[in-house]
Amino acid sequence: MTAFSKSSPKRTPKVSSEELSAFELFYQLVYMSATAAAGLSRSKVFEFASQLGCRVARLFQDVDNLAQKFHYDYPTACRMVGEPCKQEDVKSFFLRFSDALESGEPTSAFLYREAMAQGEHYSNEYERDLESLKKWTDAYSSLIISEALIVIINLISTMIYDMGTALMDGLITIAVVMSFFGVWILTRAAPKEKMTVDAPAGSREQVICRRLLMILGPLAGLSMLVMVLSGAKWEWVMLVGAGLMVPVGCLSVWADTRRSKKEKEIGPFLRSLGGMATSMGTTLTEALGHIELKSFPGLQADIARLGLRLRARISPAMCWQQFGGESGSELIRQATGIFYDAISLGGDPEEAGGLSSMFATKTSLLRAKRRVVSSTFSWLTVIMHGALVLLLVLVLQIVIEFRGLIVAAIDPNVATDAMQAISVPLLQFSEGQLAFLGNVTVAMIVLLTLVNSTAIVSADGGFKLKVCFYLAVLQLISAVAFFAGPPFIQAIM
Repeated sequence: MTAFSKSSPKRTPKVSSEELSAFELFYQLVYMSATAAAGLSRSKVFEFASQLGCRVARLFQDVDNLAQKFHYDYPTACRMVGEPCKQEDVKSFFLRFSDALESGEPTSAFLYREAMAQGEHYSNEYERDLESLKKWTDAYSSLIISEALIVIINLISTMIYDMGTALMDGLITIAVVMSFFGVWILTRAAPKEKMTVDAPAGSREQVICRRLLMILGPLAGLSMLVMVLSGAKWEWVMLVGAGLMVPVGCLSVWADTRRSKKEKEIGPFLRSLGGMATSMGTTLTEALGHIELKSFPGLQADIARLGLRLRARISPAMCWQQFGGESGSELIRQATGIFYDAISLGGDPEEAGGLSSMFATKTSLLRAKRRVVSSTFSWLTVIMHGALVLLLVLVLQIVIEFRGLIVAAIDPNVATDAMQAISVPLLQFSEGQLAFLGNVTVAMIVLLTLVNSTAIVSADGGFKLKVCFYLAVLQLISAVAFFAGPPFIQAIM
C-alpha cells in the first residue's frame, strides 16, 4: 500500500462505469503512470491502482481480485472487466490495456501514452462543457427575465381586469418551476469537478468560514424569521440578513481566491522540487530547503510549514498529506499524492514531478477558463437582479399609488356609486387583496435572490460557501430597491 493510503485509507466508492468522468480516468492514469515508472511489477501496479480511493479504482480492484483470487492472467482479467462497461472510453482503455499486457509492452510506457491521450480527451471535453455552459448562462438570463415579466404582467393586469387569485397563483407557480429548472440546467451543463477538500480538512480560511457559518447561519435565519413574524418591513429584514451573511461571504470568496492561486503554483513547484532533487541527488527534504519560496507567493506559507514538519522528523507521508489537505484544494491533494507516492516507491523525482505537474497545470488552466465564463455570468446576474427587483417594486408601488389617486379624487359622499359606475377592478380591491399583490411581489424577490445566488455558485463550481456572499449582495440590492422605489414613485405621482 502506498504511503498516502497508509496514512488515510479510503474505501473505494462502488459505482457503475457510466458515472465516471474523463477527469477521474485522467487522474487514475497519471497516478498509475507515475507509480509504474518506479519499476513496479505488474501485480503491484494493479494493487496500488486499486487503492487510490477514486471511483475508477473500483474497476482496477476488480481486475486485481480476478488475478489474485481467481488466478486469471492480467490480460484476461482486463478484458473481463472492460467488456461489460457501457462507457465507451473506459471499455476501450481496458481492452487496449489487455492487448498491451498480452503483447509484452512495458506497462510504464503504455500507461504514460494513455495518460497523455486521456489528458487531451479530458481537455477537449472540458472545453465543450464550457461552451455549453456559456449558452445555458445566456438562456438562464432570458428565463429569469421572463419570470419577472410574469409577475409584472400580473400586477398590471389587476388594473384592467380581475384575474382572480387562482390564475395568479398558477402563473406564479409556473415562474417558480421555471426558476428551479434553470438552476438544474446550469448544474447539469457545468463541468463536473470537485475543487475543495472535504470538511473538516481545508485551508485556515475554509475552516474559519465553516465555523462562522455554524454561528451566523442559524442566527441570520432566526433573526429574519422573528422580524417577519413581528411585522417588520422587508427592507429591514433583508438588510439584517445581508449584514449577518457578509462575514461568511467575504471570507469564502477570499478562501476560494487563495485556493485558485495555489492551484496555479502547485505545478511549477512540484516540477522544480523534483528536478532539484534529481540534479542534487538528494532527498525531497533537502531539496525543499534550497527552493526559493518567493517564487511561489500563494504557496509560500504552506511550503514553509511543510519544510518545518519534515525537518522535525515527522512522518513524510503525513507531512505531505497535511500539505495537500491544508491547501484546501482537492487538485493539490491529488497532485502531491501522485508526486510523493511515485518517489516513495522508488521513482525518479524529476519524472514524478513532471507527471504530477502536467496533471495539475492542465487542470488549473482549464479551471481558469471556467472562471472567465462564471465571473462574467456572476456580475451580469447581479446587475440583472437589481434591475428586475427595482422594476417589480416600482410596478407594485405604481399600482398602489394609482389606486390611491383615484380614490382620493372621488367625492366621499358618492364614493360607493362612483366606484360602481367606474369599471376599474383595481377600485374594488380590498386592503387584503392589495396585501396579496405585495406578498406575491416580495415572494418573487425572495425567490430571485435564492435562485440567482445558487445559479452563480453552480456555474462557478468553487467553494460552495460563496453562496453566502452572493446571498448577502443580492439581499442588499433588494433592500435598496425597497428603500428607494416607493419614495421615487411618490415623488413622480
